[in-house]
Amino acid sequence: MEQMNGLSIYSFRKLSLKAVVFCLLYLVFLLPVRAQETEGIYDQKGVEINRLRLVTKFPTEKSKVEVNLVDRIAEFFFGKKEAIVLSKPISVFAENPDSFWVLDQGLGSLLKVQDGVGEIPQSFHQHYTSLVGICALPQGDLLFTESRLNKVFKLNKDESADKLLEFCPAVKLDQPTGIAFSSLKNEVWVVETALHRITVLDLQGKVIRHIGKRGDGPLEFNFPTFLWIDKSGLVYIVDAMNFRVQILNSEGEFISMFGEIGDATGYFSRPKGIATDSFGNIYIVDALFHAVQIFDKNGNFLYYFGGQGRKDGKFWLPTGIFIDDNDFIYVADSYNSRIQVFQLINGRLNDNDKD
Repeated sequence: MEQMNGLSIYSFRKLSLKAVVFCLLYLVFLLPVRAQETEGIYDQKGVEINRLRLVTKFPTEKSKVEVNLVDRIAEFFFGKKEAIVLSKPISVFAENPDSFWVLDQGLGSLLKVQDGVGEIPQSFHQHYTSLVGICALPQGDLLFTESRLNKVFKLNKDESADKLLEFCPAVKLDQPTGIAFSSLKNEVWVVETALHRITVLDLQGKVIRHIGKRGDGPLEFNFPTFLWIDKSGLVYIVDAMNFRVQILNSEGEFISMFGEIGDATGYFSRPKGIATDSFGNIYIVDALFHAVQIFDKNGNFLYYFGGQGRKDGKFWLPTGIFIDDNDFIYVADSYNSRIQVFQLINGRLNDNDKD
């Protein structure tokens, strides 16, 4: 057969055909994704009280196609490069929908997602088997808990530094899970699930005080897990096996609590992550409901979104939640191996909700 620069005409035509097919697939699948329509959410009387819109997710279908097609071509020339996707995301901390961090128990690592691309920090040299909670400090560092190692780790977000250190090595913790930073008090609050209490630390990792003991009364807990601190200093604690949420002030004093076990909306089955939006509404992930339930500041049930499934807007045993300053809602959809990001439209329920 006639040769052309060491390549047969047959091989050249075969390669050209593949290139044409690749280009067609690229154009079909990698066109910009159209924005999702907003979804109305209604109360029991049929009055619309909110709107949610799914704005992005990670990984996206686009990124999966890009990995399957573009990277295969790149692998032919430059060798194989593994794309990082999620396995079992547990918690999220976000700056905005284009830049957020994910704790993934399946990967055993922290993952930075920037513009739809996931990357593991260079300082992560081992597999962490029980990552749970994450928060940020004012200097930009990240703190995250490893409940099996009984430690809190600190990561500098500056990529040039990228140092991973133990945050409070002198403090003996027992199954640390939820973690949050109080900007009002410059304190770090850590849930010690096995001890049924909260430990409050300063920015140097020294113990300031402990809060709580095992029980079912105010300031008593039964395997607490996640917590959230809003900008006013209020602390929201998921008292998991008491099937309720306790709200404390910035000093750790009891304010209120709500919730009970049940299998209907407004009740709890497996409460997990917790967060609040800019209107004071409280969002609680319930893994067995495969949904996010929303309550007002007084603990009254408002509505929910989600439900079991793999389609957009559905969840499968979700765990963590984060809400940023612009009311973008990030949900760790754990067993669907993805993060879904929603935008809250019209957060105020009615005119009577104004303070």
